[in-house]
Amino acid sequence: MRPLPAQQGVSLLVVVVMVLLCAWLVLADTQVVRLSEMLAGNDSEASRAFEAAEALLHDAELDVLGLGPQGQACRPGPAGVGCRHPATTAMVPRTVADFGLLAQQLALRDPPCADGLCLSLGPAATAEAGSGFWRNEQTLSTFVAAGGGVPYGRYSGATLAAGAGNPLLQPGASRGAWYWIEVLPYNAGAAAAGGALAIWSPTPADPFIFRITAVVQGRRAGAATVLQSLLVRNMLGSP
Repeated sequence: MRPLPAQQGVSLLVVVVMVLLCAWLVLADTQVVRLSEMLAGNDSEASRAFEAAEALLHDAELDVLGLGPQGQACRPGPAGVGCRHPATTAMVPRTVADFGLLAQQLALRDPPCADGLCLSLGPAATAEAGSGFWRNEQTLSTFVAAGGGVPYGRYSGATLAAGAGNPLLQPGASRGAWYWIEVLPYNAGAAAAGGALAIWSPTPADPFIFRITAVVQGRRAGAATVLQSLLVRNMLGSP
């Protein structure tokens, strides 16, 4: 019988290499799964923040129009919550005289805002300009405290059921959701020039354009969603 040749340990080396390759593949697959979960979480958070900002814009529109969440005339609740009251809050102007009083009230304030109503904040505070008070945590805090950032439902009477609705609309640690309304007087004489956009001009009796800014802070540090809209209560040429 011929003796078997001595083993050189090649099989053991192959097995070790295979085990290492399998471990590397498992680790890579785990990282891919973690990355996918992170991206899905970020996408979900962004969608939730966008929905919250849209809800704030609608709430601010109700505030400007003086309506409740069902489209009815806004009336304060039993505890005086909901709707603006001239004795306690800055009022959305209805006439040029109203705006003059509001301008006197806000002109010396920094920022020129009270109870979420502001004079023009200028082009630097628009989303189109790529910068604004919401981009800096310190200035955002100032606008919330001194400028009276308005949370959801404060002046419309809309409510969020406990445990229901968008959680970002509920105040919480390191997050919040507010809106501000800039009252922009419109030169009614400009509408007389005509043109395709003339019908979108406000009426001379209500010559204001309201620029609404909604800011939502997500649950991740530094994450913020900002939406803006323009509202005209009575358009020139509307029925």
